[in-house]
Amino acid sequence: MSKQQFYLGIDMGGTNIKIAIVNSSGSVVEETVLETDIKAKPADVIKSIVSKSSKLKNYHKVKSIGIGIAGDINFLDGSVRFSPNLPMWKNVALKGITEKLTKKKVFVDNDANTAAIGAFWLDAKGKAVNLVCVTLGTGVGGGLIFDKKVYRGSSYTAGEIGHITIEPHGIKCKCGNRGCIETFVGAKYISEYAKQYLKKNKSAAINKLTNGSHCGITPKILSMAAAEGDKAAIAVWKYVGEKLGILLADVLNFINPDTIVLCGGVSLAGKYLVEPVKREIKSRAFASAVKECKIIVSKYTSKLGVVGAAMLPKQ
Repeated sequence: MSKQQFYLGIDMGGTNIKIAIVNSSGSVVEETVLETDIKAKPADVIKSIVSKSSKLKNYHKVKSIGIGIAGDINFLDGSVRFSPNLPMWKNVALKGITEKLTKKKVFVDNDANTAAIGAFWLDAKGKAVNLVCVTLGTGVGGGLIFDKKVYRGSSYTAGEIGHITIEPHGIKCKCGNRGCIETFVGAKYISEYAKQYLKKNKSAAINKLTNGSHCGITPKILSMAAAEGDKAAIAVWKYVGEKLGILLADVLNFINPDTIVLCGGVSLAGKYLVEPVKREIKSRAFASAVKECKIIVSKYTSKLGVVGAAMLPKQ
C-alpha cells in the first residue's frame, strides 16, 4: 500500500474561510474555520490563514496547499485579479505570498472549479470522466472536468454557466447581459419570482413560514413549503427547474458529460427542482446524451470547495 498523502485546502468565502486537511481519497481529516475580514489588507488575511492552518496537528505532513476563491483568477501564476466577495483583493499575488510564508507548493483556482473537483472526488468518487458541476446559490457558477482534468479555457474563465443567455430580452444581469440563466435560478431572482407569483396565487404554507410577509421569501422557505405539499411552492420550483433544464439540455448536447452535479443552497430543493429539470432535459436533449448522464444533487455542498481546493495538486 502506498503511503497516505495529505493536502491542505482553503476555501475563501466572503463570510468565512474554511480550512481542511484532506487525504488522498478526498476525505477530510481535520478542519477549522476563520472569519473573513473583508476590510483587512490581503497580506494580513493571508498571514492569518497561514497562522490558523499551521495549528492543525497534521499540518507538518502537508506537502501542498490549494486555495479556492471567487472571482477572476489567473490559475497560471496564482494571482487574484478581482474577487467580488473581497473588495480589497485586486491583483493580489496569492500564490507567491502564501508560498513565501509556508515554504510549500501552492495552487490557486476559481471556487467554481474547486467545487467541481470536490464533486468529482466526493459525489462521483473519482469515477466520472466528463463532469459538469453547477453551483446554485446567490449566483450561478460552473466547473468543467473533461477526461478527469479541470478545463479552464484560454483565459482561465471557462465554466461561467450562470451567464449563458436563455432569454435574449430578459432581465438585466449584474454581468451586464440580459436573460442569463442566473436571472432565473439565482436565489434572489427565485425569491422575486415567487413574490410576483403569490400576487395571483394563494399559499397558506408560505404565509405561515413568512408570518404573512412575502418580503421574507427565500429558496429555503419555498423548499419547506413544497415539502408540505404546497401547490404554489411546487409551481415556483417547477418554473425554476424548467429554466435550469433548458440550460442543462444545451450542456448535454454540447458537452455530452457523464455526470452533472448540482450543489449550493438552491439545490437543497431536491426533487422539487430536479424532477422538472429532468423532464425538460428529456424533452430537449439527444436521447443518447440523456441516457449516459447522471444528474446528482450533491450530498457534500458545504465541503466541496475546501476538498476541491485541497485536491488541486492531485487533479
